Amino acid sequence: MDYVESLLEEYFDVSKQMEDRTNAIRESENDLESLLAIEEEICWEFNVPPTHKFRDLFRLIPNGITKENYVTTSVQNLSREKARYYYKPSEFSFDQFKAA
Repeated sequence: MDYVESLLEEYFDVSKQMEDRTNAIRESENDLESLLAIEEEICWEFNVPPTHKFRDLFRLIPNGITKENYVTTSVQNLSREKARYYYKPSEFSFDQFKAA
């Protein structure tokens, strides 16, 4: 979990850098590539697919939020959605063996 928290902190820092300064096109592309790589790594560490649904859980950073609150909230959101992703009570493996 510490690794994911450090990734979220890095994501927070890079996104704030992009927001705070007007980058040259080349720097913006590098920052964007860095953010996308971090997003994918966070998803893989949480064992969820790197889709827009899961990336959006930590992608949008509200104004005025501290790094600590951002990390805590993001971990909670990812944990909750991971549980929903894996726990699907309507899908049982023995349903396919029911008699017609």
